[in-house]
Amino acid sequence: MAEPEFEPFKLEIERLYVHENNTLAHVKEYMESKYSLVKSTSQYSRQLKKWGFAKGHIKAAEWNWIGDKMNKRKLNEDKESEFHIGGNQVDIPKVKKAKYREAYSSSIARFGPSPNTPEGLLVCTPTSPGMHLIWNGATPWLRFVKLLNDNQNGEASSPSSSLTIRTPRDFDALSRTVNHELMHRLSTIIPWDKLNHPPNIHSSSRTSAALSILMPEEFAGQHDIFSTTLTSSANGRKNRFGLELFLLSNNITSQGSRGRTEESIKQDDERVIQMLSDSGWKDLKHIQILLSTREPTAEAIAERVFSSALRLIDVDAVKMMLEAGMDPNNPLIEAIPHGVLTPLQFAARSQHERSGELIDILISHGADVDYSCNDYPPLFYAIHNDKSSHMYTLMSHGAIATSSCLSAATGLKDIEAFIRIADSCVDVNARTGWQSPSALAEAVEHQNIEMIQILLSKGANVNDLVAIEFEGDITTTTVLGRGVQSHSINVIRALLVGCDELNPEFDGLPYVSPIVLAMGRENIEVTLSLLQAGVDIKLADGQGEMTLLERATEKRLSVALCKILIDYGAQIDRPISDEKCDSSPLQIALKHKSVEVVELLINAGARLNDEYNKPPYSALGAALEHGDVILINRLLTAGATFVGSKLQKVGSLGTAMYLQASGILKGILKGSGRKILAAALLDKNFNPDLVQYLLEHDADHGDDTQSDKSTPSKQSPLGAAIRARKFDLAKTLLDRGAVVTDIILADAVGEDSSFLEHLLARFRGSAPTAVGAAIQHGEYLDLFQEAGVDPTGVPQSFEQGWYCWDELEFELPPPESVLEIAVVSGESETVQILLEWKPWTPRLIGRALTFAILLQLRGLAELILPFNPDHTQEITIKYGSYEDDLGEVIGEKETYTPLQAAVKEQMIPIARELMEKGDVDHLGDGARRRTALQHAVEKGNMELINLLLDHQAKVDGPPARDGGATAFQIACLKGYIGIARRLLDLGANVNEAPAEREGRTALQGAAEYGRIDMLQILLDEGALIVGDGEPQYRKAVELAERNGHHAAARLMKSWRQTVSLSPSAQ
Repeated sequence: MAEPEFEPFKLEIERLYVHENNTLAHVKEYMESKYSLVKSTSQYSRQLKKWGFAKGHIKAAEWNWIGDKMNKRKLNEDKESEFHIGGNQVDIPKVKKAKYREAYSSSIARFGPSPNTPEGLLVCTPTSPGMHLIWNGATPWLRFVKLLNDNQNGEASSPSSSLTIRTPRDFDALSRTVNHELMHRLSTIIPWDKLNHPPNIHSSSRTSAALSILMPEEFAGQHDIFSTTLTSSANGRKNRFGLELFLLSNNITSQGSRGRTEESIKQDDERVIQMLSDSGWKDLKHIQILLSTREPTAEAIAERVFSSALRLIDVDAVKMMLEAGMDPNNPLIEAIPHGVLTPLQFAARSQHERSGELIDILISHGADVDYSCNDYPPLFYAIHNDKSSHMYTLMSHGAIATSSCLSAATGLKDIEAFIRIADSCVDVNARTGWQSPSALAEAVEHQNIEMIQILLSKGANVNDLVAIEFEGDITTTTVLGRGVQSHSINVIRALLVGCDELNPEFDGLPYVSPIVLAMGRENIEVTLSLLQAGVDIKLADGQGEMTLLERATEKRLSVALCKILIDYGAQIDRPISDEKCDSSPLQIALKHKSVEVVELLINAGARLNDEYNKPPYSALGAALEHGDVILINRLLTAGATFVGSKLQKVGSLGTAMYLQASGILKGILKGSGRKILAAALLDKNFNPDLVQYLLEHDADHGDDTQSDKSTPSKQSPLGAAIRARKFDLAKTLLDRGAVVTDIILADAVGEDSSFLEHLLARFRGSAPTAVGAAIQHGEYLDLFQEAGVDPTGVPQSFEQGWYCWDELEFELPPPESVLEIAVVSGESETVQILLEWKPWTPRLIGRALTFAILLQLRGLAELILPFNPDHTQEITIKYGSYEDDLGEVIGEKETYTPLQAAVKEQMIPIARELMEKGDVDHLGDGARRRTALQHAVEKGNMELINLLLDHQAKVDGPPARDGGATAFQIACLKGYIGIARRLLDLGANVNEAPAEREGRTALQGAAEYGRIDMLQILLDEGALIVGDGEPQYRKAVELAERNGHHAAARLMKSWRQTVSLSPSAQ
């Protein structure tokens, strides 16, 4: 069996081997008998080492090392110490006791070299949030937590005291494993890198720091106590359960870099229901008590539990909660990719075998069969997911078939069901939104002729507009046009029967005619049907970037189809005007060597001597570039005379000789000789006689030599010869006066080294492109340095891109110096050589530094820092688009200064040095920009936050205009209640205005993400919800309800009522 087969049993093996201290032989025997996991002892040993599982027994010598290390770190570095073995933290009291009993250290030992670290032991500096906060008992959580008591004082039972926690029988055995999972999860909620680095250790200080950021304390030091008592004790279990409830009530979950996924939601749901079951709360009594408290925390917990039960189709739990009083109509079910749904909407879309039972239960408890929190009722989801049983159940309870239901029904296979829905739909032409397709358009999409006919018989409009993508833009066509895109003649005929007006007017709206769309594919029958029915060809010819014949010839459609277009009056040429056209049907046909189409167009009267804006600039020029004798002769016979002087290539030696005989070769070579010669050198059917003929006529001395320094190498004869590895010809060109440029040198890098030296001997000046190429190839840099080449200047773009980090999630901007190319290469030696080669401006050094930071190359960043970088330099990167569970996510651009990048990447030593010299409050222009403090808060990195505050960073630094947020607003929407409290204590404004675009106030951000306790703090601190605060309040309530956080919405509504009744509010 392969090693991955160990993974499903990781927690069980950890429990048996590490926490219960069983021998490896016992673990092996137990796993084999219970799980049929047959592995050898050596395989177990390798896997245990891979996981980092160790027993944790500490020998006397190791105690000595621990004591010695603790003393040295305290005396020499003023650092506290935290020790770990096998991922588990060594108990501090044991360390202290051993320090005096077995680890006495002499002065020599304290200051002398340390012995090697014993295998399995790890020392870390304890993580500290560096803040001391005072909490009052008014937050919802601190009020609710009083309900979580165990009646330990013998008090009389009350409703609140009934919320006790049961201890399962096997809890002790599993508790440490569960604790470790919880500690790991906390470190993934907050992206502060110190919380999960080094990985695979279970640190009390990390846990305490995370709790300080996320959760208020009942008393000072509570988090420290809790973090050290994540054990199997009763108090530990209670605290752990309390923490889980707090995270649940404030909607704080762990997630990946790309947000919530279906898998992560499922894992959270399973943990919630399991936690409820383990604690003894999964019964009617506890849920009734929970709801009866009327506490926002209790209501939020109930909402989250109800959501989890629904998503898991836990029918018994859902029924129990409905009986306890849960509202069956509250839209609170997060369902990717649909957003937030009502319970009935969610159940109707489910494919689970018990989803029908769930629908019955919801309806029996008062669920409204037509209520939706969007434009799609439960019936739509049942139809969309082809659940006929759900559909009939909902309709039997009076569900109304809306336009969205009818559109969805076009995907059904059951025609009788479709007819029933169509018969009950009041308006078959109604649409959910103007961009949503009509039912007829959807039936066309499915190419269902019978449904199309049914809809047409009920008055469906063939000329309804449908949004389509056309020529890289979004425009519209009719349903008939959409039918043409289906390429089904039967669909088109069915639509034509029901279409009274084939050429509708749309009052200036962007519109594409069906006949234009017919040019997307060879289909004479479709085209002819449209034209015979009366579609206006003149109207179609003026739409888009090309005429109908240009489209037909570009798509290489048949001569017969082109003839039909001509017979029905399609434009053969565009109207004559002062402005030149880019092309014509004739030129396109010549480009594709379509002899029969060329003949057809010539016979139809196509103009032969037009000059065009784009290569090859003339019809005869197109034929000459191909060297096609038949086409050349046909054009000449028909009267073509104009060639122009901008040919890109000459198709053959015969063509070149023809041009010479005609007396026009000299003029052509004067204007385009170098390009023509370069093309001949690079031609896959290389003809040495043609190259020789062109050289004899001085093609390499054309007027385009003046652009040598910027000419792409493929258009330069010398560059082309090098790329084609024809070094003899390259030397010939050099002898004839070819100039060695930066780009030419770049082409030679990676080829023959002796030839490169030959070129370098002829070169003087700056060659950043060539030096960049040498860096990329990892060789030849010494040749450039020895030749005295200047590496400064802007490197030209490379065709293959200038960096190739497959794992990079973003695109870097083009390099402005070879320093940036060297940084991307990751070679510190190369960067050092360049820094010492020539003086560099602070601007360029600043850019290189930012590159190094963004690429997380700490060593290179530290190397560049002493060379006086400009701290104001900004680098803009672009994240690529990607697909997630919600669909396509369009990549965004982000801009950073060195300090902003260092804070974002959590490079603390570099950030600290940059803070000493730069503006810590700089924001800059651009969407989603952040100040350094805003970045630090987003990462939850208290060390950086404290550093920035020590350097006088503004607590209320302004947000970026588009997608920005203040540090305080970020803390509120993230749920970092400890950071928010710290910023409030420093004067943060709870009513700071949001970003102009895509912004949120602190109250709105907390409401949108369901941060119950944060909302209460904001309200206590004076968040405005009446008067000038009315718009903020309404938006906050809307955001909370839209995202399923109804307890948060009720909290704000209740508080507003209190404020409105207050005399001070009058």
